[in-house]
Amino acid sequence: MKLPKDSDTPPYRLVAEELRRQIRSGRLKPGERVPSSRDLEATYEIANMTARSALRVLRDEGLIYSMPGRGNFVADPLPAEANPKAGTSEAASGGRMPTPEYIELSERLDAINDRLDSLLKVFQQLGGTTGSKK
Repeated sequence: MKLPKDSDTPPYRLVAEELRRQIRSGRLKPGERVPSSRDLEATYEIANMTARSALRVLRDEGLIYSMPGRGNFVADPLPAEANPKAGTSEAASGGRMPTPEYIELSERLDAINDRLDSLLKVFQQLGGTTGSKK
């Protein structure tokens, strides 16, 4: 499954939106394992860092949690849906506000991913490949 190339939305956000839809619709149930970053990489034909960023977005929203060495799982219970006008809600952040350092690092990661995605598009246009294994 390929992501739309004509979208202005960064690929990691598109993947996060798709997984969010699957979680909210019940296709991925609370406690169920979420596809790994490698699975997402293969499914959506994206870079592993892009897949990891999509999972980070869902973790930040409280929709999934990680268990080292075991994977990512859908939160049980699911947090209430955040109000898009309110920005980051307390429910989505587990009841606490992120620190300024966390917000800054998160924004930097988002900017780096946006740049990487732009470079990948340029390489695609030049006939290069994306996500090829070395």
